[in-house]
Amino acid sequence: MGPMNNMGVLLPTRGVLVYAKGGRPRVELNWQMAETAERIGYDSVWVGDSITSKPRLEPLAVMAALAARTHRVKIGTAVMLNALRHPVHLAHSIATIDNISDGRIILGLGAGRSNNQMFVDEHAAVGVPIEERAARMEESIDVLRKLWTEDDVSNPEGFYPLTGMTLEPRPVQQPVPIWLSSNWVQRGLRRVAAQGDGWITNVPSTEMFTRCWDKIEEKGQELGRDVSRIPRALYISINLNDEDEALSEGDGFMRAYYGIPYEVVSKQLLCVFGPAQKAIDAIKRYKDAGADYFIVRFASPNQMQQLEKFTELVVPNLG
Repeated sequence: MGPMNNMGVLLPTRGVLVYAKGGRPRVELNWQMAETAERIGYDSVWVGDSITSKPRLEPLAVMAALAARTHRVKIGTAVMLNALRHPVHLAHSIATIDNISDGRIILGLGAGRSNNQMFVDEHAAVGVPIEERAARMEESIDVLRKLWTEDDVSNPEGFYPLTGMTLEPRPVQQPVPIWLSSNWVQRGLRRVAAQGDGWITNVPSTEMFTRCWDKIEEKGQELGRDVSRIPRALYISINLNDEDEALSEGDGFMRAYYGIPYEVVSKQLLCVFGPAQKAIDAIKRYKDAGADYFIVRFASPNQMQQLEKFTELVVPNLG
């Protein structure tokens, strides 16, 4: 099978902690999946982000390890909460990892949510009032791009004041592509239109996908920016088993991952649990709606088995 130029795999940086049940996590599963995905022909591998709200392996450290262990696949974040990190630190880390990988990094960024105390506490732990997260994110994106491409960078006002700063090393990519996540949030969709090199979403219906994209295009026109060619990436959670087993296993995964059942999660983000044909049909529907990139998360303790099933049963039938 040739390279799957529009398909990526989310690695279990949180899953290895969830299923360790207090023991030492199987960190090596992340390298094994990344190397397998590269060998099979997937275009990319991705890591998630959180610090305290959903404990996981630290994403920048994992990305550096992946960059050293792989040769072709792109390495992305889906998504990083950049308000939790100072942009100078983040710019330096990403530039370094982009050099290690020889220019294979995609920086996916998101503002996160404020609808749970654990998210409020996570931001407070690093000194960030959660109500500032969106404004910090937007300023940080501008600072990141300047630090990667300019000398003597100054940012006299705002959250991240800088004076005459030059950052080395520069990333291989000039600049590193930044894909922004948003569902049906007006400020988020405007942010994609204004600042995004790509869009990541996990909306649970094609109707909502279309509404979001139409709004991004509308905002782009208002801003005088052509967004027609930016990637439109769908983040999709999949479990490939017979219907009952898939729902049972997927529900267990969601409860362990988020602390809430599948019935609640599935109203907020796209989940496809069941036989392969169900996943094939869902991906084709979103392709018809305009999605042109797919980031697949396997909602299962059996990550490698699910990757094999998806590769054998789903990918060849996507057309």
